[in-house]
Amino acid sequence: MEKFGWNDKIYDIEKMLEQFPVVKDYRKPEDIYQSITPNLKKKRQIAWFFPTVASLGAITVVFIISSSLFLFSAPTSKDKSSKSIQEKGQIVEALDSSNNLSNQPNIFSDTLTRYAVQSDQNFITFGLLGAKGGNIIVPISVLTTKKEVPAIQQMNTKNEEIANQDWGLLPAPFNHIKSISVAENNNKEKAIIDLRQKTSLDSSSTGKTFLKSLEESFRYQNIEALEFQTNRKSGAIIAGETKTSVSINDVGHSAFFEYMYDENYPVFLTRSNQQFKTILDAITHMESENFKLKAPLHPPIPGGVDIENVDTNEKTKHVTITFTKDSGLLNNHIFIIMLDSLLLTAREFGYKSVTFTGAENSKIEQIGEIEFNTEIPVPTAPNPVILH
Repeated sequence: MEKFGWNDKIYDIEKMLEQFPVVKDYRKPEDIYQSITPNLKKKRQIAWFFPTVASLGAITVVFIISSSLFLFSAPTSKDKSSKSIQEKGQIVEALDSSNNLSNQPNIFSDTLTRYAVQSDQNFITFGLLGAKGGNIIVPISVLTTKKEVPAIQQMNTKNEEIANQDWGLLPAPFNHIKSISVAENNNKEKAIIDLRQKTSLDSSSTGKTFLKSLEESFRYQNIEALEFQTNRKSGAIIAGETKTSVSINDVGHSAFFEYMYDENYPVFLTRSNQQFKTILDAITHMESENFKLKAPLHPPIPGGVDIENVDTNEKTKHVTITFTKDSGLLNNHIFIIMLDSLLLTAREFGYKSVTFTGAENSKIEQIGEIEFNTEIPVPTAPNPVILH
């Protein structure tokens, strides 16, 4: 085949182009641009869409995998807590790991602002047992619409309605009691406790826990003594001893500490087992830097808060508690718990009122409904609860 080069006349490009027909577009440049713009945009959108879908798909896959890993992650602290209880053989069925505080009834007063019962409120107190042992009794005060005389039927009913499982507590041990009646005794009252014929109270630990629960149940209700019977006959065997009566002293010289089963459960206030000589000594042991006990007990006075002075007036039964100038006080429930624990501790030493002052740097005039530089009457009982 014969070869031709581009310079050969037979392939004269210019002459070939000149032989093509003339083609003209009579549209304006603007019109031409407008006609091709939609196609350009459409192609650009399509080019962007598919990579984006691919990216979103990849992100979704990663999210699903991450969620699966999260759902099968290590047990929560609450799961560990429940497992620990089972290993110890305590209340295996009492504390369910599925408990949720959002499903619980109101734990404290109707405004959830106080951790102590006020003098104008009616209540019945139950000495509930701490779920982790340790000889801890937590007084729970069920608020009532009117003043009611304790009776075993009524107390058993309310005892069953208390959400003790959700609060990390065991029920009050009233199953040993056949009946309760109240009689006046020198302007005060005594509770007559008639026990069943057969009980397990003769053992030392069970009997002592039972007595402490009863004392904590009645000491806030103007009852000065418990009188024991067995099937209407005087006396009962409790903790290996025959008991006919036990005195209750509402001045116990105790400090008030926080009880919290774990971080997923509410906080309550409970009296210390240890007694103190002075209110200053008790308050010192309530401060976080001096607190020596272990969970579920915790100090009610948080770190960063220091008490400069505790001034007592024995004639007026009044206490002035002065915080240091740089104490970091805030208007929240943590410090409401602190102030109510101090008020209840003052009550333990027979004082009738307390004034809080100091902490000038915090510029605090009031915490919750508790005012500073104002005489505050001591509460009647700890841990108000509304049953639904």
